[in-house]
Amino acid sequence: MSSNLNEETLNQYRHPILPASFRILGIGMATKEIIETVKSYKYDCVDASVIINPFECIPADRDKIAIIVAKDNESHANSIAKAFHDAGVLTIGLLYDADLDCYDSVFSEASHTDFPAIINEILQPIVSTGMICYGFNDLNTSLADTKHFIIKSAHGNGKGRLRKALDIIKRALTPSYLDTIEHISIFLYFNKKSNQPLMIQEIAVLTDIISELPESIDVIWAVYPDDNIKDDEIKVSIIAAGKELGNG
Repeated sequence: MSSNLNEETLNQYRHPILPASFRILGIGMATKEIIETVKSYKYDCVDASVIINPFECIPADRDKIAIIVAKDNESHANSIAKAFHDAGVLTIGLLYDADLDCYDSVFSEASHTDFPAIINEILQPIVSTGMICYGFNDLNTSLADTKHFIIKSAHGNGKGRLRKALDIIKRALTPSYLDTIEHISIFLYFNKKSNQPLMIQEIAVLTDIISELPESIDVIWAVYPDDNIKDDEIKVSIIAAGKELGNG
């Protein structure tokens, strides 16, 4: 057998075929702490980096999601976002003064200190294995070309824990929100080692809440184990999006 490697084989070693890529791009050194926190999550298929020169940041064929984070340098953030959006990558913005035409959806209500937690809420469902799963295609359906999104979360514990958490979410979704939401993704998180395991009867409460939402809202839900949840708790998180959500 020949020991020679042809150029095609060498390129396979230089550029291995990677799974779907989810990129977190911090624009400028001001985002370094945010990016370091995201790196600490150690999620597979997620690349988090600080971008100094916007001209060096271009979409790759394998990219599926680009989350653009900025505390300043909004013009650079918008130009990078436009390149990814034009390439068909789901492009999400966490910044103020975003050019909405450059993104699929933008979260502009949160403070900078909340950005790592928001990124985690977006990534956790699509990189984790659940009882009822939510994948990239679900996120893409929920956020593509929606312009605005919000994230809400709540915990419930003890008897009626899921309903308690859902009631907190319901109170946060004021009529001005509900009138402008087009898509809602709902995630239930529980500790699988808990002495109070999640039961099918509990999940049934969720269907009651969904039935109370306007029929115009598209709803997707999923269930995940999470060892960071306290023993007797349930966590509920939602991602809600809509073109007029910012106006509401």
